[in-house]
Amino acid sequence: MNAFKAHYFDGLTSRLHDVEVAPVAGGKVRIAGAMVDREEPVSSLLLLPRVARIARIIELADGARLMVNHDDRLDHWFPHESRMQRLVDRLERHAHAIAASIVICVLMGAVTFIWGVPWMSDRIAAQVPASVEASLGEGVLDQLDSYFGFVPSKIDSARQDELLGRFRELTGAMPDAGHYRLLFRDAPGVGANALALPGGTIVVTDALVELLDDGREFDAVVAHELGHQQERHALRQTLRSSFVLVIAALFTGDVSSASTVVIAVPTFLLQSHYSRQFEEAADRFAFGLLAQDGTSPAWFASAMRKLDTYYDIDGDEESGTAYLSSHPSNVDRIAAAEAAGAAFLGEHPELIRETPGYDPCLEEGLCPEDDSGVMDCVEEDCLEAEAVDEAVEAGACPDPEAD
Repeated sequence: MNAFKAHYFDGLTSRLHDVEVAPVAGGKVRIAGAMVDREEPVSSLLLLPRVARIARIIELADGARLMVNHDDRLDHWFPHESRMQRLVDRLERHAHAIAASIVICVLMGAVTFIWGVPWMSDRIAAQVPASVEASLGEGVLDQLDSYFGFVPSKIDSARQDELLGRFRELTGAMPDAGHYRLLFRDAPGVGANALALPGGTIVVTDALVELLDDGREFDAVVAHELGHQQERHALRQTLRSSFVLVIAALFTGDVSSASTVVIAVPTFLLQSHYSRQFEEAADRFAFGLLAQDGTSPAWFASAMRKLDTYYDIDGDEESGTAYLSSHPSNVDRIAAAEAAGAAFLGEHPELIRETPGYDPCLEEGLCPEDDSGVMDCVEEDCLEAEAVDEAVEAGACPDPEAD
């Protein structure tokens, strides 16, 4: 077999040596050139797989290398090259195979991001110890207080005690009631909001307490946050976001940047909204918890409408500080709460007077009692003329035209 030329690197320096490689007796090859002259058994050489038209590499046992232009004679020198390597080499030379590989990679990437990342993130979240999640929550709370303008609540203690009592009553029937806690914070830069932190902590802003003047609306929002807690949505959403960054770093080659994910966890929790799937799951949990507590889920719709109006400043839903809100305006969610409220009322018709917007005087002709406990119903108490007529017929109110 004729000799061929190659570039030789000794493995110690970056200096290139032009050499000639030729077979010699005894199953050896001779590598000869200026300042290089050595013989090596062919069996000790390793021919690296082909990579398109890039020069072939032959590794020597001591770390030296030969860089050789593509030469079919190499296949005869190294017949032990695997069939898989040859197949890959042939595929790399065909345009159709390259195009197919691109399509397959794109499809696999889409499947990974759409289904693989959420699935893997949820599996990991399920294995995270409660103590670790609680520590993460404390870290997020510190971030809120240190960098996002959260300060001690200005709501008077009596009101806080009242809401804490409602919270304990709401969580009392839950199997892990002691796992959850409710905190109040004044956050003018955030506005009316409630946040479910990892580990069971729910933070409610003063603006939200002031906005939801009916305790049942407050219960509904807190029940929704308990739904996020029950399903560990905060941790799962954070892991999903982290996986996206890690995979992107792998594709770009900047793997070292993925280490910043751990530091960025609070940012994910505060600036990334929950997915629609998580929001709807938390809504369903809230509806069930409210119904179990004897409260109509329709109060959640009432609270949502107030939040919707609160953040819709001058018709611009993106204005103000709604960037931290995990409760965007959503007609479908309000409709779902109303439907759940109607179903609740069907099962508990005796609680009709406990539903949002119900007016006994207007609906039933019943008017408030005076201090003596006797119905004191005059025309203006019944609000509408039609209601007055119905009340008169029912005998609940005196006829305003009678003497």
